[in-house]
Amino acid sequence: MAPTDGDEPAAPGTFVTVGDHRLHVLDEGSGPPLLLMAALGSNWFDLDPLVARLVSSWRVIRYDRPGYGLSSPVGRQHYPTLLGEVERMIAVLDARGIDEPVVVVGHSLASLYVEAFARRYPGRTAGVVVLDGSYVLVPWRLVPLSFRIGNAHRAVGAASAVTSRVGIRRWPSLRVWTRVVPAPPEGRGEQQRRWSKRVFGQPPFLLAMMVENAAFGAMNKTLRGLRRTAPMPRVPVVVVVASSTIRGWRVFWEWKQRRYADLLGAGETVVLSRAKHFLVSERPDDVAEIINGLGKGPSAEPTRE
Repeated sequence: MAPTDGDEPAAPGTFVTVGDHRLHVLDEGSGPPLLLMAALGSNWFDLDPLVARLVSSWRVIRYDRPGYGLSSPVGRQHYPTLLGEVERMIAVLDARGIDEPVVVVGHSLASLYVEAFARRYPGRTAGVVVLDGSYVLVPWRLVPLSFRIGNAHRAVGAASAVTSRVGIRRWPSLRVWTRVVPAPPEGRGEQQRRWSKRVFGQPPFLLAMMVENAAFGAMNKTLRGLRRTAPMPRVPVVVVVASSTIRGWRVFWEWKQRRYADLLGAGETVVLSRAKHFLVSERPDDVAEIINGLGKGPSAEPTRE
């Protein structure tokens, strides 16, 4: 447990310094190593329901990217890059003494990170699981990255100045978090509520989310280039799709995710029907079952109710 000052509860996990950032890292469970990468705007506690179902079978490593959770905030010189995040993934694994191949699991935008990890470091990849990943059919036209990131800093800085002048010491957090993140089947835990109240929606978190989102187009461009030069390794690959209840959107989303699966050479595509995008919290039993079955052989594109 990492120590904290005063009456603040001790943070779970430990801290690892990688470059200019102090990263909050959790390393739990026993078994083959699994690196779990959260979505855009997600902190470590958003993954608690899924991790609780994996730790009996896997050694699960997760960390807060710069600015998220309890990791150090992002400065004006922090420009997220795809390969920079892959190197952070490697550095975290090295810091935890893990040099054997790992299963990498990425939710939403983090699908870019786990795909790039597999292509960049095939020898350190034991398997890939993409959870409702971010697959771009048409590349974005890029506004200069420096301008987009500068706008993020200006927006959060201006909002902070306004709230400070009107006497608001803390931005809304817990109530917003409960509206954004679906509750797991067992309900939200006390620790999740406590840490979301401290972290979610606060200026460092919002800035990190806006900066990472600003860099998405540039990271996707890097990944498209990597796809041309670095093939996916011959390891189990599974794509999990959160299928909406809205028919038109469901048909399009499933079609797009299957195109993504084809590009990755996925041996299995699993469609979770009537699932929200935040399936790591809403459907942790199904997601854990899929991950636990990695490498046991594909079924014929199963759909799970």
